[in-house]
Amino acid sequence: MTTPTISAPRARRTRVPDRMTDAVLIVTAVFGVWGVALIVLTFIGITKPAFIYEDPKIAIKALGSTVVAALSVLQLYTMESVLGHLPRGGFKMKTMLRVHRAGGRVAVVLAVLIAYFCMTDVGAPHTPWRVAIHAIFGATAFSLLALKFGLIRFAPELAYDAAPWVGRVVAVCFIVIWVSSGLAYYTGNL
Repeated sequence: MTTPTISAPRARRTRVPDRMTDAVLIVTAVFGVWGVALIVLTFIGITKPAFIYEDPKIAIKALGSTVVAALSVLQLYTMESVLGHLPRGGFKMKTMLRVHRAGGRVAVVLAVLIAYFCMTDVGAPHTPWRVAIHAIFGATAFSLLALKFGLIRFAPELAYDAAPWVGRVVAVCFIVIWVSSGLAYYTGNL
């Protein structure tokens, strides 16, 4: 009688981080710290909300935030389909991962540009609670992106399980940011 052999657990394959991951990690960490500082300043100045004026730059920021929110939904869909939670629709997993990486890079670069101009120029909503929500979720999004890219770079075995959850929260943060700014602009409530 032969004894059954037990095979060793299969090692998880992880993607080797590249220079772009390092660059995005640094940029998102800087914006995360900057965002946290802005939250403190927002709570300090919440009694004197900024007056907003009509400016074409606000429309550009609203359009950009709409694109980032749409890309966040795409990011959420591609990763959930790769994980097997949503149907892939005939696309290969490799294609879905490429779309996820490319869409993520575009979303992060666009979000960084919008965040920079939003923080250095008038662009935040003038309702104190909307400003606070916008600032908190903005700082959270960039801080979590820095955490995600840091995990991918320095602890890929931990990132395998944690990165999808962090990414889900980031997608929700970008959608809340859009609701507190872009949607408010389009509905005339800014």
